[in-house]
Amino acid sequence: MTVHLADYLEVLLRTEHELSGGFHALWRGHPREPDLCGVCERLAAQCRAHAERLEPFQRRYRGPQQMEHRMEPWAPDPAILDATRTELQRAGPEGVGLGTAVRLRLTPARAAGGKGGNGGDGGLVLLRELHRLYLLATECELSWSVVALVARGLKDDDLLDLAGRCTPETAVQLLWLRTRMRRAAPQALVVASW
Repeated sequence: MTVHLADYLEVLLRTEHELSGGFHALWRGHPREPDLCGVCERLAAQCRAHAERLEPFQRRYRGPQQMEHRMEPWAPDPAILDATRTELQRAGPEGVGLGTAVRLRLTPARAAGGKGGNGGDGGLVLLRELHRLYLLATECELSWSVVALVARGLKDDDLLDLAGRCTPETAVQLLWLRTRMRRAAPQALVVASW
């Protein structure tokens, strides 16, 4: 029974790592956006902390007898973390699995022609990257809600406490992303077309 919970926690752990890498890539890819550096660095650190605090619970619910069923361990690839753009990747061929979870994949800057900030298509690229991070953060928020429900059912006060601390932090990440998208959208979609 708890092997399913362990798998679910591992997916959440990986998603937190991907979100952390996405925040890091966002500010690295848009150096002309002065507000991104400090905020994205702090949000990336928050996501890493969520994942680090979640790891012991994932191991606990995995159990020693079930270690052979374990998913491949996630380890950040330095080349990926140094990338400057994000790109949405859906599982399977284009158009298949539209209801499936999305993964954020970090790739070299191609879409903006090497431009960051609002120059050229940079505003549109920024908007798309914020949108993708928002989807990942939403996945984390929903997962933390599920983890809280399961922890309550298992009477695991420590896991419930962790979910209770991470859920509001993730909500703040979503609020910042939504606010930043609202600020970027008119510039990227209306002003750029004039």
